[in-house]
Parts: sequence; structure tokens; C-alpha cells
Amino acid sequence: MFRALGKSKIAFVLAILFGISLFFFKSGSRYSNLFNSDTVVAKVSGTPISTTKFNRTMQININQFNQMLGKKLDKDEIRAFQIQSLALGTLINNAVFEDEFKKNKYLIDEKVVAKITKKRFPNLYDKNNKLIENNLNAFLQNQGLKIDDLVNIIEYEIRADQFNKLFFDINYPSELNRKIENHNSHQREIEYILLNLNKIDLNISEMNNINKETKEVLEHYNNNINNYMTKEKRDISFIIIDKNNFTNQFKPSKESITSYYNKNKNMYLDPEKRDFLQFNFKKIEDANNFLNKVKNFELEKIKDFANNNNIIFNEFEKLSKEQILESLSNEIFNLKIGEISNIIETPLAKHILIVQNVTNQKQKSLSEVYKNIEKTLLTVELNNYFSDLKTNISSKILDGQNLKNIASDFKLKLDFLKNFENGSQELENDSVKNEILKNGFISNKDFVSDVIDFNENLSYIYNVDNIYSSKAINFDTIYEKVIEDFKFDKKKNFISDNFNNNIKNKNYLYELSSKYDQDIIKIEIQKNSKNFPDNFIKEIYANQLNENILFFDIENLYIAKINSIKIPNKDTSPAKELYLDSDLKNAFGSEIIKNKNISTNDELLNALLNQY
Repeated sequence: MFRALGKSKIAFVLAILFGISLFFFKSGSRYSNLFNSDTVVAKVSGTPISTTKFNRTMQININQFNQMLGKKLDKDEIRAFQIQSLALGTLINNAVFEDEFKKNKYLIDEKVVAKITKKRFPNLYDKNNKLIENNLNAFLQNQGLKIDDLVNIIEYEIRADQFNKLFFDINYPSELNRKIENHNSHQREIEYILLNLNKIDLNISEMNNINKETKEVLEHYNNNINNYMTKEKRDISFIIIDKNNFTNQFKPSKESITSYYNKNKNMYLDPEKRDFLQFNFKKIEDANNFLNKVKNFELEKIKDFANNNNIIFNEFEKLSKEQILESLSNEIFNLKIGEISNIIETPLAKHILIVQNVTNQKQKSLSEVYKNIEKTLLTVELNNYFSDLKTNISSKILDGQNLKNIASDFKLKLDFLKNFENGSQELENDSVKNEILKNGFISNKDFVSDVIDFNENLSYIYNVDNIYSSKAINFDTIYEKVIEDFKFDKKKNFISDNFNNNIKNKNYLYELSSKYDQDIIKIEIQKNSKNFPDNFIKEIYANQLNENILFFDIENLYIAKINSIKIPNKDTSPAKELYLDSDLKNAFGSEIIKNKNISTNDELLNALLNQY
């Protein structure tokens, strides 16, 4: 795969236009396996959607929800908000158009893609247009992308942007734009009073005589019994299987590490590496010119000549043959130190190479690779044991064994969560137990769960031992709260009845102001006002001029009247352009998707979702 990617046109374009060495697209090992094959989560006809794209889109959506809600979403909330569906839907919508672009051979010149890549990510290059490898590695890891994903995303965005401009860049007529804008931005002048229900004394005689024996209070309790229930509690037993607990059992001996090294010395050869200069030219004439002028120069003089004549060149240090593009590596590894190569032609450039230094192949010593071999052997043994252990536990579960027997058979610790409510704050800092508790509240009693992977090192099983169902709190225990709630509802009903009887009364606000000694506030508001509850603003904009409005907001109530509606003058209000692009694009997409075959890898999607 590395070789194929290295020879792609986009690789050459990025390399030459930005002064990047062509070796870059083969040196996958230097970028944390960035070029490893991706698993596909979905396909739209012939267009795949990669795991890295899905994970990145998921994380973007999760971050947006975290910001909106002011907290970090947990696993259950991510599922509840269907964030995975939002992410996959976005990617499928894009893939529908991407597949259509491919089908109709709608292409963007690679040079355009390369230039925009450089423009969008200038921090990846130094002042000499040389790639800053650490910056690239950090950027891709931070974004959760591979290099081919990054190039594909940019290429698609450019094509989609140009396609949208050509076919969907249509807006409403200017006069209609102005009318819509004027309506959306109009203000309403209202008068209102704000009352707190707890501070309102209705002076109704029966309200003053309400007590525990009042028949209506008991009726309120019975009619609203769901408000007076205990929370369900559960006892849950569980076993956490921690891979790291078995590390000492499988730590390899010095003898086994030495034996492994002696049998696999070829794996620890440091290959021959070379330092070289790479000069790039667009025309063969320029390359010949340069070659003729510098062939007798010393190395430093060649560099000075190139700098003075604005000739692009790159300096590379300690690169092995496998890290350099094949068409260049063969020449580089046949040159002597200080020797100038012939002109090498590639699809987009002509190159001249000069080897500056050679680091010979070296056998790494045991001490150099000891820790690496130790980690390798430990990881293999530990992973195999952990996998076998989980398989054996699963077999015991299928055989009907309970957690106590499983813990005894495998020498594991059996733990308990006793009398816990769902979402208990007591476990908020223990993510594993918190997840066990949540799963325990969606499971049946006396049913041992499957082995559940929390992460690559932790798994667990659990059983719901007891369920203490939610039940009504005895009236004698909670009657004081019932009386408060009853009085509160009585006030709301009284005020609602009084309001309905005065809905056309133009002096209603003034009468209430006098009665409750509350000032009337006059204010102009807009739809996007943040000074009032959103639903109150919706009520104001849903009603007509001079109408009275009643709105309850928990313990507060607003009573308002609309005095005037102020629509901006069309000559003084600049109209924003309203585009039809999204409507047109949706309509177009709805048609072309009918001819697409869409498939999803549900097992992989569920596995990816479980990692959050």
C-alpha cells in the first residue's frame, strides 16, 4: 500500500509544489501507522466510508453536544442523542455526492488540491516549504486521520464547493429577501409583570384551612402519585477482569529474551541510511543547465548557487532505502558520497541528487532492544491469556455458573454495589463501576451478563441480585410536601381562571399591578432575545396586537400585553441574501440516492460506539 500511495499523482503534487521530499508518502512507520488499511463502516455504491472518518465525525459531534450542554456526555447519553446516527448520516450524505462525482468523472486538478492543502495547513511547513514531520504527525493524530483520509476530505470539499456554486448558488429575489428579513427582525413592544407564585397570597378562606385531613389534599396525592415515589434501587454483584493484574505472571525471563533476540537478529538490523540533497526542476532544460554549472563545484558552493538562483531543494538525513520512493532510492543508494546523480524524471518534476553521508548497516545490540523485546513477549503472552480467560469465563456463563463460582474458579475478586440508585453520584468518579451500575438498571434479575469489554485492558461481568422497586411514599411521611404542591396548583388554577375571564380586558395588567403591588415593565424584544424564557418569546410572537398573554415558568409567571409590532422600514433595513442552496441540494440528493446501494457494517459500528 505504501508503494502505491507513494506513486500516486497527489503524492507527487504535494511533494513538488510544496518542496516536500517524495519519500514522505512511503515512510508510514514514521507516522504511527498512518497508512494502515482502514476498516470500512459503510459503503455508498462504490464509495467506502472509513473507520477514521467515522470516528473523527463522531468526536466532532460529541464535542458540539458537550459544548451545548456544558458537560461531557457519557456512553448512554451519546446513544440517547443518537449521535452515531447523526455522524453516519452526514458521512453517507457526503458519500452519495462523492460517488456521483466519481461516476460522472468530475475531477479537480491535483495541483489545486495541493495548493489548497498548503493554504489550509500552513503550520505543517517551515519557511522553506519543507515538511515539519512532527507537526504533521501531531496534526493527524489529533484529528484522528490518516494522510489519505486528509487528502480525500480536502479533494471532496473542493469538488463539492465548486459543484454547489455551479448548480445550487441561487438566492431568493431581493425584494422577497427584504420582506422575509424585515419580518424575522421585527420587534414587539410589550408590557408585562413578573410574579412569584410562592409570594402570592390569594386570601381565599379555604386555602388558609388546608391541612393533612383536607380531602382534596389526599385526592391530589392519589392523582399525582408518580410525583411521590421512591427511586428504584438495586443490588449488583460484579467481577472486573483487569489484564494488568496478570502482568507479573507473564513477565519474560532474561533467558527467553536473549533466545528471542538470537533467533530473530534480522529483525533488529538497522539498515544502511543516507543523507542526501534533492534538487527539483519543472523543465529538463533547467535541470541540464544546473547540472552543467555545478558539476565541478564543492557541496557548499552547490547549495549557495541553488539558494542564489531560487532553485528548490531539500536536505534529508538518515533515510533508509525503504523510506524513499523507488524511482529515487535506486539512484541514491548507488551514488558515492559527494557524487552528483544524473537527471531523474518523474511525472511532475526532474530531480538531481547528491549523497552527503552514508551510515552503514548495523546490528543492534541486545541491550539496545532488550526493553522492546521484553514488551513484545509480554504483550503477546498477556493478550493470549486475557483472551483465553474471557473465553473460558464466557463458557462458564453459558454453563449456568454464577458469579461466586466463576470468581472462585479463576481466582478473581467478587465485588458488590448494594442498594444503589441509578445515576448515583457516589460513583461519578469511577467510570467502570458507573457503567456497571447503568447496565445493571437495564438488565433482568439473576441473569449473569456476557463478558463486556470496557477497554482493551478491562472487561467485566455482572449480575443483578436484588431489585427494590419504586413504591409510593406513605402519605403520612410526605403530606407536608403534598400540601405545598396542592396550594401551588390551586394558585395556578386560580390565576389561569382569572386570566381567561380577563383575556380581552385592556386594563388587566394595571389591575394586577395595583393588586399585587408589582411594577409594569415596558420593553421592546426580538425573537433572539436572551432575557426571557424561549417559550415566553414564542408565545409573544404567536399572539396578536393588544392580546394578553399568560406564561408559567416553574415558580414564576409572566402576564403580558403586546402594545405594538415594529417592522423595519424596507429602505433602511439591509436585507440579507437568503439562499436556496440547501433546499436544492437536498432535493437533488434525494433523487440521486434512489440509485445508490447503501450498506453499513452494523457490528463494526456497534463496536466503535462501545469505545465511548
